[in-house]
Amino acid sequence: MLSTEQAPPISVPLRFFAAAPLFLVLAALILLSSDTNPFTDSHSPAMLAVTHCITLGFIGMVMTGAIQQILPVVIGSPMPASRHVVWLTHLPLITGTLSLSFGFLLGKSELLNFAWMLLGFGFLIFIASSLISLYRAPAQNPTKTAIFFSIVALTATVSLGALLARGYATGMQLDYPQLAAIHISLGLGGWVLLLIIGVSYQVVPMFQLTPNYPKWLTTGLSPALFTALILLAASRLFDATMLSVIAKLLFVSLTACFALITLRLQNQRRRRVADATLSFFRLGMISLLLAILCELIAAFRPEPFKTLSVVIFIMGFVLSVIHGMLYKIVPFLVWFHLFRGGIKKGVPNMKEIIPEIWMWRHLWLHIATLLATLLTCIWNAAIHLAAFGLALEGLLLCFSLYTGIAVYRRTLNALHEHA
Repeated sequence: MLSTEQAPPISVPLRFFAAAPLFLVLAALILLSSDTNPFTDSHSPAMLAVTHCITLGFIGMVMTGAIQQILPVVIGSPMPASRHVVWLTHLPLITGTLSLSFGFLLGKSELLNFAWMLLGFGFLIFIASSLISLYRAPAQNPTKTAIFFSIVALTATVSLGALLARGYATGMQLDYPQLAAIHISLGLGGWVLLLIIGVSYQVVPMFQLTPNYPKWLTTGLSPALFTALILLAASRLFDATMLSVIAKLLFVSLTACFALITLRLQNQRRRRVADATLSFFRLGMISLLLAILCELIAAFRPEPFKTLSVVIFIMGFVLSVIHGMLYKIVPFLVWFHLFRGGIKKGVPNMKEIIPEIWMWRHLWLHIATLLATLLTCIWNAAIHLAAFGLALEGLLLCFSLYTGIAVYRRTLNALHEHA
C-alpha cells in the first residue's frame, strides 16, 4: 500500500534526476579527450574518471533521489529533516564527484583529498537519514529489506572508496587490487543491484501491469544476495579460493534467477501494447544475463571477458533500467503532484508529459551506444562512437526530463492564473 500523502515535494527527487544526465555528457567528453582507449586499461586515469562520472555522478545521483521518494511513499517513513538532507546530499555529491573525477584525470592529490571528504560527508548524512527512516518505518515488506541491505552495502562501498581515494592522494601502502575489487562488488552488486531489485518489486507490477513477483523470491533474494557478497569479500580478504568460487556461483545464480523471473513476468503482462520503458527494462534484464555469462567465462579467460562483464552490467543493465524507470517515474510524479495539489481539470495525461517518441529514440540510441562501447574492448576507434553516443544520451535524457519539469511548471502556472 503506497503512502502517497507522505510524498516529499516534487523538487526533492527531480533536482537529483535533472543533474544526473550531465555526468553522462562529462564522461563522454573525458573519453573524447583521451589520447588512448581507456577501456583497454581499467586503472588508467581516464577510465577511473569516466567510471566515477557514470557510477557516482549518474547512477548515484538518480538512486539517492529515488530513495528520498521511495522511503516516505513505499516504506511509509519520511526522512528526518528531509529538506536539509536534500541540500547536504545533493551539493556534496555533485562537487565531490567532479573533484574525484578530475583528481584522477589530472593526478591532483588535493582534489582527491577534497573529494573523499565531501563525498564522505554527503553520503554520511544520506546513509544516517535513510537508516533512521527505515528504523521508524511501520511497513515490513521486501522492498524495505532490499533497501536496508543496499544502504549497508553503500556504507561499506563509500568507506572503502574514501580509503582508496586517500591512499591514491597520500601514497598509503594498501592492497589496492583487493580493496578495489571489494569496493566494486559491494558498489555494483550490493548498493546498485539490491536497490534495483527492491524498487522492481514495486515498479514492475505497478507500471508494467505484470503479476507480482513470487513471494519465495521477494522474501529470500535480498538477504541471500547480500550474504553472497559478504562471503565474496571475505574470500578476497583471506585469499580463500574455494569460498570465492562458492560465493560467486551463489551470487550469479541468484542474480540470473531475478532477471529470468522479471522477463517471465513481463511476458505475462495484462497490456500487450509496445512500450519504450518496458523495452528499456527488458534490455536491462537481457544485459544482466549476458554480464553473468561473461563473468563465468572470465574465470577461464579473463581478457576481454572481465571488462565486458562490467561494461555490460553498467551500460547494458544499470543504465537501461534507470532510463526506463526515469521515463516512467518522472511523468507519474508530474501528474501525481498536479493532481494532489487539488487540480482536477487540465492535468496532462502521463503520455503527454514526455513524448513517447523521444523515449523510443533514446532506446535505439542507447542500444547503439552499448554496442559501440562493447566494440571498444577490441577496436580502439570505437571509442569515438561510444563517447558520441553517450553524450547524445545525456543530452536527450536532459531534454526529456527538463521537458517534463517544464510541463509541470507551465500547467501549474496556467491553472493558477485561471483559478
